[in-house]
Amino acid sequence: MAAQVFATPMLAKSSFAGAAVVSKAAKAPARAAGMVVKAQGTDYGLGLEMKTTKEKSMKAGRAPVPLELEDMPLPLNTFKNKSPFTGTIKSVERIVGPNATGETCHIIIEHGGKMPFWEGQSYGVIPPGTKVNSKGKEVPHGVRLYSIASTRYGDEFDGKTATLCVRRATYWCPEMKAEDPSKKGICSNFLCDAKPGQEVMMTGPTGQVMLLPKDPATPVIM
Repeated sequence: MAAQVFATPMLAKSSFAGAAVVSKAAKAPARAAGMVVKAQGTDYGLGLEMKTTKEKSMKAGRAPVPLELEDMPLPLNTFKNKSPFTGTIKSVERIVGPNATGETCHIIIEHGGKMPFWEGQSYGVIPPGTKVNSKGKEVPHGVRLYSIASTRYGDEFDGKTATLCVRRATYWCPEMKAEDPSKKGICSNFLCDAKPGQEVMMTGPTGQVMLLPKDPATPVIM
């Protein structure tokens, strides 16, 4: 079946305040899909260039980036439950407004380059403390998985940190008409309440399902 091509009709003149803006946009020259648009007088890209970091055409110089991480083999389960990695909290920042429903925090964890990962993978976090299992035995808390929010280069582009975006889990009790602290999320509250310098036990990285395609030109819907 032949493909149909639809032409966009030209907009007629209007007294509407935004008409001039639309008219200018309609006359603007079309850009190629792969073109990188840069802000005038800067090296900052305004468009998306689907290439690996070391293949990008934009000028480097803002921060040194360890490009050897581009060729790093996929790390899988480098650290496990019985031998976790000890990371260090670098910062915890609330990233939602005061009137937002719930609380979400941007948490930067230092791993010193010893726990590298690929974009799309997850870290496991073991909260401190213990619980009583179904057999009545006191055991350590289990692992909670969190998707890694940063690129493999981390927030400072040195490959030594990773970021988690964590929503604090709470439970509103309709009978108490208040949050029930006994039912709050153990790990999310631990992370959101963590202070710089605090240690965190981690496993992973894990996951292959959410990895980006090998071909950087592949369209990706996020």
